[in-house]
Amino acid sequence: MGPDACRRVTSSHRAFVFLPFALLGGVLTLVGATRTWTMNDGRRALAELAHVEGEYLFLRFGPVERRYPLNNFSEDDHEYVRNWSSKARCGACNQPLTTRSKKAGRKSYHLACFRCVACGKGFRGGDRFQIDQWGNLGHVEHIAQLFDCDSCGRLFPRKGASRNQVLSDNRVACKQCRDDAVFDLEELKSIRNETTVILKEVGISPPEGAIEWKLVSRRELDNEAKRIHVGGNLKGLTVTQLRRVTSKSETITSFSHKVYVLFGLPKSELRSVISHELMHVWLNERGVEAPADVIEGFCNLGSDQVLRQDPSRLAWILIGNMQTNPSPSYGAGYRKMMAHLQKTGWPRMLAEMKARAKKP
Repeated sequence: MGPDACRRVTSSHRAFVFLPFALLGGVLTLVGATRTWTMNDGRRALAELAHVEGEYLFLRFGPVERRYPLNNFSEDDHEYVRNWSSKARCGACNQPLTTRSKKAGRKSYHLACFRCVACGKGFRGGDRFQIDQWGNLGHVEHIAQLFDCDSCGRLFPRKGASRNQVLSDNRVACKQCRDDAVFDLEELKSIRNETTVILKEVGISPPEGAIEWKLVSRRELDNEAKRIHVGGNLKGLTVTQLRRVTSKSETITSFSHKVYVLFGLPKSELRSVISHELMHVWLNERGVEAPADVIEGFCNLGSDQVLRQDPSRLAWILIGNMQTNPSPSYGAGYRKMMAHLQKTGWPRMLAEMKARAKKP
């Protein structure tokens, strides 16, 4: 028998290191740190408290922020966080607010910080502006002077941006995402190995068939998507080839996969995309057929599982984006499948998905 084609498309381990610095004389140090933090296992770090979100805190190590459960830290640290959180803080500089401040969205700003990142001027009554998830503000009329990072959504001025922040396919990256970007296939495979371990913990077994991973440009990815009549702002694409060979006594089924991923994604976003694609591979090898919101929502559960073990601030933002995404498939589908997962757990969820397999 000839090969059957089975294609799926996507959109957009604990091996992750939670303390990204060297141990020196029993104390973890970094130039520019502001306070010593003590974890319950005795490790100590010099870092700045950048953000508190529920039971998590974000510590800043130079330009890098990392997320930690608050209950991992000493009682002295708990008290510091309580005092820190009791003060209203500026959405730009993160320092306590004075009596004079301006509110924009869910954040408030010092008057001196309430200014456009493009022109540097403060906002006046009646000015229209946009705000990103990081607290950066820009005049609407200055949108042509601003870049919007394709990965994290951070606004930053075009003036002063380096050449390598505009990728060869015209995607743009803020300095933080560009410094963390992956262009090397071996680095991608290392991240793939990490995500495979995490997904295996919830029952997503490694692929049976071989996977050919490809780092591609936006144009290359879109061209592959068009070949199978799919559109959208994709960041990854999975194509599975199924082959059945029937002899007198049995039918042998084999799989091969090609996974296309955009080059230049920061590691947290790449983890999200890779895990989403591995969920598609798992579905394809089991012949699962379901509506798009079920398929894409299920695959985003894989992204969620991996991102929750990634300590970066970007991972937290990517989870939030899935929770608010208006897309019927990638957003509403994810929220529907997450609600179902919370009721049933992974074993039953996977059994239900397997039951959707197309009969040969």
